[in-house]
Amino acid sequence: MPSAKERLVKALTEAGAPQAMIADAAQGGYDDFESNRAMPITELVHDCKRAGLNDLARRAMNGEFDAP
Repeated sequence: MPSAKERLVKALTEAGAPQAMIADAAQGGYDDFESNRAMPITELVHDCKRAGLNDLARRAMNGEFDAP
């Protein structure tokens, strides 16, 4: 089973997200355990909304990309 980080990278790529977001996700920038951000999923939601990826923002809010 793919990790949360891998699922997020795939979803961002399929949605046509900006390359910087995809690269950040691949480096663990939005991962609950790998990120140095205080609230990586909240930042993911904000970044998705800024990029017009409202469906991905909703999916993130619903916990789809939370690390187990």
